[in-house]
Amino acid sequence: MEATIEVQMVLVNQYGEFRGEIMLVNEEQCVKMIELSKEFYNSGFELHCEDGSFMVFPPEIVKYSVLKIDRKLIEKL
Repeated sequence: MEATIEVQMVLVNQYGEFRGEIMLVNEEQCVKMIELSKEFYNSGFELHCEDGSFMVFPPEIVKYSVLKIDRKLIEKL
């Protein structure tokens, strides 16, 4: 059975909380996203925000940030 999962990346740092666009992904894509997030502190970070804006965070900001991935199961087919 394939699940549909609602995912939203949230970057939190001294400048505030930045919420990414909500994405619908399957289980495999969700696992891949979590694996890729383990490399978060190795470089800068780009985020398509929920308000339609696009943000680029340089490595010196990423170093002091927390990346949170909110997940919610939508349906299991």
